[in-house]
Amino acid sequence: MTNPIANPGQFAAEADVRAMLHDPRIVAARAQIEMLFARGYGDRIPTESRPLLAAFCEEYLNNWLFKAAASDARHPRFVRDFMPAYRWHGNDVPGARTGGDNPDNCYRLAGIEHGTHYRVTGRIRDAKPANTSFTLTANYGTSQTIQTIEDHELDLADDGSFELWIDDGADEARQNRLVTRPGVKFLFVRDSIMDWAVETPLELAIERLGDAKSAPIAVDEMAARATQHALGDLYLYFWFQNVWSGLTPNSITAPQAFRGAGGGLVTQGISNGSYRLGPDDAAILEYDPAGAGYAAVQLTEWLYRSRDYHRIQSSLTAAQSAIDRDGRIRLVIARRDPGVWNWLDTGGHEHVFSILRWQRMRADGPPLSSSLRLTTIDRLKSDLPADTRWVDSNERQAQLEARLAAYARRVC
Repeated sequence: MTNPIANPGQFAAEADVRAMLHDPRIVAARAQIEMLFARGYGDRIPTESRPLLAAFCEEYLNNWLFKAAASDARHPRFVRDFMPAYRWHGNDVPGARTGGDNPDNCYRLAGIEHGTHYRVTGRIRDAKPANTSFTLTANYGTSQTIQTIEDHELDLADDGSFELWIDDGADEARQNRLVTRPGVKFLFVRDSIMDWAVETPLELAIERLGDAKSAPIAVDEMAARATQHALGDLYLYFWFQNVWSGLTPNSITAPQAFRGAGGGLVTQGISNGSYRLGPDDAAILEYDPAGAGYAAVQLTEWLYRSRDYHRIQSSLTAAQSAIDRDGRIRLVIARRDPGVWNWLDTGGHEHVFSILRWQRMRADGPPLSSSLRLTTIDRLKSDLPADTRWVDSNERQAQLEARLAAYARRVC
């Protein structure tokens, strides 16, 4: 595999982010962000989550550093964001997870402005992602959707290549097109990967058509943009977290599709969950994949950052899960290993949230459904179906090693 993310534009953006890290404005903003989140959450922050606040706020701000590095609409480049910290090609890249970031997604952004024409060229490498979406967003928080087109709606050449055109809609209609409006900020791309070991993000490049009429923005301007928008969007992301922490513990919401209202992918179905688990408790989360092109469950910290999926099994796609004979998937959320293949590891945490997603849903598919049952680890044998896949310690180790090896494809 040749990693399509390992390209000069990405490396240059990462260098810009590293240059911003020690800017006095960024240092001051980081302290202010931590103060604001701490004051907003107050005494509600669980004791186990309080030590994570500083790292959470650092990754939150880093996320906006990457967005600022991607924000030059006159000299656009794709920049990967929302990743845990990693090291590749001789450099350290800071973590930038926030807002219920999806462990299965390769997130990329490129700056876009209204009244300008762009051409995105793409190509499928190896096995294509289960679902790829291209969304024009009107804010740095990526919650305001203008238009979305998905990979299955694109006209592809026989070799898997394509062109996607972005403009203001003044020209004649054409295939593979997104139309901007005043206030557009980014093209936001999500490659949602069901099988980490096989599927590869699309190879993408973007160019602005016509004279840019200005030089590329400098790191100083990037830092100014990052500071402004990270502070401005803090209240939005505080709201996102409160959607989950406002739920009754050990409960999930009925699946629903928001169609862009309140943020998130407009073509996605979702079910939220909140948990407070004792050392021996187990929550059985059951759902129907419903024939969706992509379906998965992840855990997040109470602070609504992904739960270290690059170290523990805190998420499982439908492809990574054992599916019972009735076609449903049953996952066990627990603080210690319950001995089932479909274990979602809380990393020892008592308080976690879950996000169940369906994407590329079939028009003729069954209704989305999910359910939750609270039990204990020693009762699982009687509470789970007879065909449940169980594992011993050696099988668990092999499962985790395969997971980490598959994740490593992202940073090679």
